[in-house]
Amino acid sequence: MLSKSIRVIILIGVVCMFGLTAQAQVYIKSEYIPYSSFKDENGDKLGGKGDLKVIDAGIRIPVSIKMDENNKPTAWAVALSGTYASMGTKELSKEYYMSEILNAQIGLMHLRPLNAKWSMLATIGAGVYTSDLDKISGKSILGQGGVLFIKHAKPNLDWGVGLAINNALGYPMLFPSFYLDWRLDGKSEFKLSFYDTFEVGVSTQINDYFKLGIVGGSNGLMSAVEKDGKNMYYVTQYGHIGIQPEFKVGKSLSIPITAGVSVARDTYFQSRTLKAFYDSKDGYPHFGVSAYFSVGLKFGFQ
Repeated sequence: MLSKSIRVIILIGVVCMFGLTAQAQVYIKSEYIPYSSFKDENGDKLGGKGDLKVIDAGIRIPVSIKMDENNKPTAWAVALSGTYASMGTKELSKEYYMSEILNAQIGLMHLRPLNAKWSMLATIGAGVYTSDLDKISGKSILGQGGVLFIKHAKPNLDWGVGLAINNALGYPMLFPSFYLDWRLDGKSEFKLSFYDTFEVGVSTQINDYFKLGIVGGSNGLMSAVEKDGKNMYYVTQYGHIGIQPEFKVGKSLSIPITAGVSVARDTYFQSRTLKAFYDSKDGYPHFGVSAYFSVGLKFGFQ
């Protein structure tokens, strides 16, 4: 019988093949953070260690695109994404972690210009957020959606605000959402973006087939779990900074490789309540500083 991780890899591969035939934007990335010591919220070592292995993939399939007189698109698209993470540990109690997480989403996106300076982005979809791949319960399936109003402030600067809705707390809740995309193009490029994840990078185009940069970013995963008889979320958040050479193969295919440092990796359980959602702490249980490696493949991105 195939292992869970191999089944996930095969599923991601099949979905990516479908995206390629549909002339979609496709990405797939693997990440690895080696073992480092686990510490409590006060920074005290508890004697255990852990690593993190991640496979992340996504596809955006255009359904229709129509440009207006200002060269702004009215577009419909289907978006699919999935992230599988597994953790290896040494001498670490199971009360502090889950060995695997699967986050998978499917959604419908609609982008529409309101005028020359403003656009609206609307999304609706659902996802699975679980640490039990053998039995996916209704509690791990979340609906989500939202509306963003995006201002095209400059040719290289877009920002937006809006509202998102989901049932992460067991009932529909509205949350504020924000969008930022700032780019400086040329031989040397700068990019800062924030929406689902945070990304920042500076790069130089060495030639038509090779780009070298310094990049940073943060990601988060969560799963709905039951712990001590209570409905909770298991949360893993990690950030990194590193050197990224990117190789371009043909017109639409590129391969980014990153080597650097994982500067933070929080991992903790959180109550599925409104109070816990807005409660902030000075520190969370976390793994110490470690190396960071990733290799990816992007198709259809300019």
